[in-house]
Amino acid sequence: MPRARLRRAFLSLATVAGPALLHGGTAAAQATDTDAAPSLLIRNVTVVDATGGRPGVDVRVRDGTIEAVTPTGEGSFEGDVVDGTGGYLIPGLVDAHVHVGHLTRSEAVELFEWALDGGVTTLRDMAGDARALAGMQQALLTGELRGPRLYYSALMAGPAFMSDPRLRAATRGYAEGEAPYMIPVTRDTDPGRAVAMARGTGATGIKLYAALTGEQVAAFTREAHRAGLRVWAHSAVFPARPVEVLDAGVDGVSHAPYVIWEAAPPTTDFTLRARGDFAGVPADGPEMGRVIDAMVRNGTVLDPTLLVFERNTADDSTGLRLAWAADLTRRAHDAGVPLAAGTDGIGSPDRDERPAVHREMELMVELAGLSPVEALTAGTLGGARVLGIQDRFGTIEAGKVADLVLLSEDPRADIGATRSIRHVILGGEVVR
Repeated sequence: MPRARLRRAFLSLATVAGPALLHGGTAAAQATDTDAAPSLLIRNVTVVDATGGRPGVDVRVRDGTIEAVTPTGEGSFEGDVVDGTGGYLIPGLVDAHVHVGHLTRSEAVELFEWALDGGVTTLRDMAGDARALAGMQQALLTGELRGPRLYYSALMAGPAFMSDPRLRAATRGYAEGEAPYMIPVTRDTDPGRAVAMARGTGATGIKLYAALTGEQVAAFTREAHRAGLRVWAHSAVFPARPVEVLDAGVDGVSHAPYVIWEAAPPTTDFTLRARGDFAGVPADGPEMGRVIDAMVRNGTVLDPTLLVFERNTADDSTGLRLAWAADLTRRAHDAGVPLAAGTDGIGSPDRDERPAVHREMELMVELAGLSPVEALTAGTLGGARVLGIQDRFGTIEAGKVADLVLLSEDPRADIGATRSIRHVILGGEVVR
C-alpha cells in the first residue's frame, strides 16, 4: 500500500478507535492516565466524602495522586499550597448519565469547561457517536480540550430500535446497522464479534437498550465482561424483564421508573418504557421487592435519573411517576443498592447556573429522603463504581487520583452546598 494511503488508513482507524488504539480505551487506562502535576497541598480543610467528615486535615498531592491525608501542619512540604481554611473538600463529581456525542467541537469546548468549573470531573456517556466521543476523549487526554474525564459506551439493541432518529444521526455515513458502536442484535448475531467491535471503538462499556430477550442480555453481558468491558442497561429492556436484566449480571441499570415493568405483562413495545401503572403498582409491593433483591444480590448500581422525570412531565401531569421513582430509589438505597447520580443531559450553560448533577443530588435528598452525605456519595463514589474505577476515584484517600472540589459551605448540612465552589482540582492541578 502506498505510504499516503497507509497513513490515511491509519488516521481513519484512529478516528473510530481513538483511545482504543492509542490508549487502550479502557476504564483502567484512563483511570491511571494522570500527567505529572506540581506537588500540591490543600491546607487545613474539612474532608467530606462517603466515609463522612474529617476536619482539620491537610491533603497532600504528588504527581496527580493523593499522597496522604494528615492532621493540619504535620510534616514539611514543598510545592503549591491552597488554603482550605473554613472550606470543605469533596471528591470530584461524576455525572453518570450524559449524552455528548452529538456536540460540535465548539459546543464541546463551552459545555466541558462549564461542567468542569461546576465541579464535574468525570462523565459517563450513555451512547452517541463514538467517532466524536473518541475525538473528545483524545483531546481531553492530551489537554487540547479542557473538561472532565470522559468514558463512553457502545449501544446494542434489537433491529426494531435501529430506525430511531437519534441513532441515524449518530451513525451518519454508515449504512443502517453497520456502525461498530451501535450494533443491531438478531438471533444470528455473534456476541463475541459484536463485543470485539464495540471494544475497538474505545468504549468502556456496552449499553443494552431495547428489544432484547433475557437470553441475549445474559449472552452479551458474559462476552463483554470477558473482554473487560462494563455492561450498562435500561432497567427494562423489553421483552427482557428487570429481574432478567439484573440476574444477567449487568453492572448498572438506569431510570428508576422502568422497573415497574416487572409487575406488568410481557411486552415487546419498548416505547412504553416511561409509562406504567404507577397508581396501581406500589413501590413497596412484592414485584418491586424482587427487583431490589436482585440489585442487592448482583451488586448492581442504580442510576435513577430523577431529574429526567422532574423536567419531563409528559404522561405525568400529577407528578405520580416522579414520586414513585423517588420512593423506589429510597427503598433500593435502604436495602443496600449503590446509587449513581446521572442526569441524562449534563445541563446547559445558557439555562443552568451549575451542571445538572447538583440538582440530581438535591432530588435524592428532597424526594428520596437520602441524607446529604448519602446523595454526595451517589454523585462521587457511586459514579466511580458504575464505571468500575472506584479503586482510584470517588473518595479522598491516599493512592486515589486527586480529582477534588473545594467548597465554601458544608455539604453535610445542605446538599445544595455543592454549588458553593471555590476551587476545582483535576489530576492534582487547580483548574478553577
